[in-house]
Amino acid sequence: MEASMLEEVVQNPNPYPIVAEMAYDDIWKLCEQARDLAWDPAKLDFSDLQKADLPDEVRKAGAEWWSLRAWMEHGATPYGAERLRDAIFGHQPFEVKQHVVNFIAEELRHHEASFRIANALARYQPSPQSDYFMKIIPKFHDEKEEKQMSFFAGLAVNTLFEQLSGELLQARYENARYESIREACRLILRDEARHIQFGRIVMRRFFGTLSDFDKEQLGKKFAKKLRGSLLNGVYAVVNLPADERKRSARARQLAAEHGLGATHPDHEVAIIADALKKIRADVAPYNVPIPPIPEVEGPATGPSAKAA
Repeated sequence: MEASMLEEVVQNPNPYPIVAEMAYDDIWKLCEQARDLAWDPAKLDFSDLQKADLPDEVRKAGAEWWSLRAWMEHGATPYGAERLRDAIFGHQPFEVKQHVVNFIAEELRHHEASFRIANALARYQPSPQSDYFMKIIPKFHDEKEEKQMSFFAGLAVNTLFEQLSGELLQARYENARYESIREACRLILRDEARHIQFGRIVMRRFFGTLSDFDKEQLGKKFAKKLRGSLLNGVYAVVNLPADERKRSARARQLAAEHGLGATHPDHEVAIIADALKKIRADVAPYNVPIPPIPEVEGPATGPSAKAA
């Protein structure tokens, strides 16, 4: 019997054998923690934001900031979906697939917490205000080059980025004066710490098996993702067009000055630079070269600059 013309025949790789045995106890421990520490953004109390005596301009600035965070948290979910597909058809152990599923759920949870904060301040913005953001944000999730690397090398690009994002979120937690924002940041940071720990496990277990090509590509892709997202206006505003930079910087400054969990752009570049130093130190034992980031670290000099 032939398949009905109404049936869609999906050409998928063979998923068998479906591996159910545990191979990595340290990854499974993270999965257990994810279950035990699950939280619900809908149960957070945002009444302190709703009742706060804040000017309309400040409320709109805060809502814009948390909408932007929501977009980026949401943008991590297709990355996770691609990695889940890779893990399934690459016959990865159960706990690796479970961790990726947890990652997707947690990024959606961070998205929800962010848009709920935006709604409590003013109104969540489902789309960016500027044409620039509309054009640039979809480009952050182009994975053509990442797919040229091995599965764990591709995961490592994201986990290094999670480490950098965690440093930025810590500063936003410290800026927040409202308990609801502090609690949301604290819970998101707790999830991010688990994502970062997974990255450390990946480094410890798999970096020694990566080829020199994969190591070089890993460093390049991390640098590209940093320059293409953080430095193209998603968080820092160093590369924004002049008019949008002025407007966006003003909104960020208002949100930061009123303790709404934002950071001033100038302060943020310093945080990124410090985080880069930590990340370079983490990957140095594995001989993973991360190219210079001139927008953050200044003009590169010496042999490494010539190599880059």
